[in-house]
Amino acid sequence: MLVVECKTDTIEIQERDYYQGESYSRATGCEFFIATNARHTAVFKVVPGVPGEFVAINEIPRATDWGDARRLNEIRESLRAFNRKEFQDLLLECHNILRDVHKMDPGRAFDTISKILFIKMYIERSGLYGTFTTEYLDRRAQVRLPTDAAVHDSLFEQTKTYYRADDLFSPTDKLDISEETFRRIVKHLERFDLSKTGDDVKGLAFEKFLGTTFRGELGQFFTPRPLVEFMVELLNPKEGELICDPAAGSGGFLIRAFEHVRAQIVADIQQQKDEERARIEALGLPEEEEEQRIEEAFARLNQQLLPSGNDNQPIDTRVGRLAWQCIYGTDAEPRAARTAKMNMIMHGDGHGGIHYHDGLLDINGIFNGRFDVVLTNPPFGSNVGADQKVGGSDETRVPEDVAYLQRCRVRGYGDAWEQSHRRLLQAAAAKTPILDLFEIGKGKNNRPTELIFVERCLNLLKPGGRMGIVLPDGNLNNPSLAWLRRWAEGKAKLLAVVGLPEKTFHSSKTTVKASLVFLRKFTDEETAQWESAWTQAHAELDAGFDQQRSDAHAAYAPRIVNGEDSDLQCLLTELSALGINRVLPPWQRGEAPAYPRQVRPTLQGKPIWQSKAATKYSKATIELKKKAIAALAAVQERCNVLLSELKATYKAIDEAHTAALWARVRELFDYPVFMAAPKVVGITSTGETGEGVPNELPGLLKAYREFEAWIATGAQAETMPNFPEPSTA
Repeated sequence: MLVVECKTDTIEIQERDYYQGESYSRATGCEFFIATNARHTAVFKVVPGVPGEFVAINEIPRATDWGDARRLNEIRESLRAFNRKEFQDLLLECHNILRDVHKMDPGRAFDTISKILFIKMYIERSGLYGTFTTEYLDRRAQVRLPTDAAVHDSLFEQTKTYYRADDLFSPTDKLDISEETFRRIVKHLERFDLSKTGDDVKGLAFEKFLGTTFRGELGQFFTPRPLVEFMVELLNPKEGELICDPAAGSGGFLIRAFEHVRAQIVADIQQQKDEERARIEALGLPEEEEEQRIEEAFARLNQQLLPSGNDNQPIDTRVGRLAWQCIYGTDAEPRAARTAKMNMIMHGDGHGGIHYHDGLLDINGIFNGRFDVVLTNPPFGSNVGADQKVGGSDETRVPEDVAYLQRCRVRGYGDAWEQSHRRLLQAAAAKTPILDLFEIGKGKNNRPTELIFVERCLNLLKPGGRMGIVLPDGNLNNPSLAWLRRWAEGKAKLLAVVGLPEKTFHSSKTTVKASLVFLRKFTDEETAQWESAWTQAHAELDAGFDQQRSDAHAAYAPRIVNGEDSDLQCLLTELSALGINRVLPPWQRGEAPAYPRQVRPTLQGKPIWQSKAATKYSKATIELKKKAIAALAAVQERCNVLLSELKATYKAIDEAHTAALWARVRELFDYPVFMAAPKVVGITSTGETGEGVPNELPGLLKAYREFEAWIATGAQAETMPNFPEPSTA
């Protein structure tokens, strides 16, 4: 027996508005109650007790279901999928419960919600349906001994064990909420099935919830969606390419890259379906057989769109390989890493490659020379110091447990991973500073974090791999960082630079003017071309600058030797006739610094005395030399000044030589770069995004595609598209 209560379509389906039907249900002992307002229908299971409660379920029992105890139990236990607004509203409601009951700040509240969602995902994925319900919690509470752990704490410990391989939680992680609070949140979530809810629904809802609720508190983990979409679209990752974000934050770049590639796969599958339909229809089969064959073909092709198996484990399909083998990321903040993992699960999985770990160190399948695409927004305004050691903290750990090593070997990371892991084990044993793992950090006391991430990202790329990074403008136009730009220029081609408006990245504390920088790591052929350009530049220019050095030496040498003193020069002339000379040694080459590429510095020694070997001089000659030495002492200060002037002249020649070499290399290794400075990028001054917010980025993307096509056809000046002039942001 069931009770149905109908209302006008102006009444929303809410329990409090259906009190009459509820009372009839309880009075008559009905187990099911249906509420409808002509537009929507909701089905509830009546939970006995005082005051009792309703739990929403998926289905209305059919007449044929009555008397079938097994079928009725399935209906009672069935979960239904969320719609987007429901999920978003429920997350917000859970957040409000934690805020109101436990006075949690937004960051801590989010962390707790995330943990509870992981519990729910664990229960759904492990098939333990019925344990994420208020009925189960109440039943367990009745028989729990005072010494037993609270039910929700036990569920969380099981969840931690289930996700152990993902490094999601530390052994000390707790939920830190009361049983009553956990029960209230379970009551909101128990009727929904996350696994059955569409990835677009739960993904966008979760992302919207994060953005609107926590952006102010956790803003450092978010890159605005319009920028993420633009950067991913510009680099255009393809199926089979490996993608990494070593500073993943909430996972925005990885999620968008996942969606971008999945959309390519979906489009290709649809094309194959159309071709299969046309092929089968051309066979002229009977209608029923034709439909059956088309259905079988579509079912076979649809298998390729599954991200996971029925057991929610990796599956060998096109989307499965994308989700489980192509997406990698790290973040050194545990809350951010959990956010990224949950975000990926909500968007269709791919969370297995995301770890809580310092992005500057290798972990799992993240090691140098492996990736086709790297996208990141590294931390600004902090430093990597020499006191930060490999293995010196939880986020810089080097795993050595057998399970981790076995997983990495089973996944086939190969010899490159083995070498990477040995290198890190040695570094941890030697307590090596993280900075010493990088060319631009070695031997330094500190370096800005974003600079080290530039090298890290380039190192992660395969030859020809593509990279998009958000960088403060100081990295691009500060004269003191010219060395960084030259260093990067010798390793990768600059594809594009897009200057962002002033307040794209800002908070109540600071505003950072930034740009989007896109690079492509040299292929082996381009590296050879780059080196060839340097060889040619040296061949063309070195002799001329060497002559300038020799001319400077010739001009200064007599003056440095005699201190511009005529009396001293007379003495030196007399000594020279006797075989004793005072000379300025020839200039020599020093050792060039490790980076950036430049000429070896010109070195100049002090004047020295020279005499013929084994020559025995008269007493008069010796006295003459003593007299010259005494006269030299009187003008030594002037000699030193002149020597300093010569060294300064050499330094100027060295700098001019280096500049000329770079200029010539750039001529020999010339290529166009896309530059733009949009005034609006889909983000308001308060951080809002979405429809209605002005955004020039889609137009810029179109212009970049024209730019790419122009380069592909030879980049002739006369055929260059009429790109709009960059505006001043």
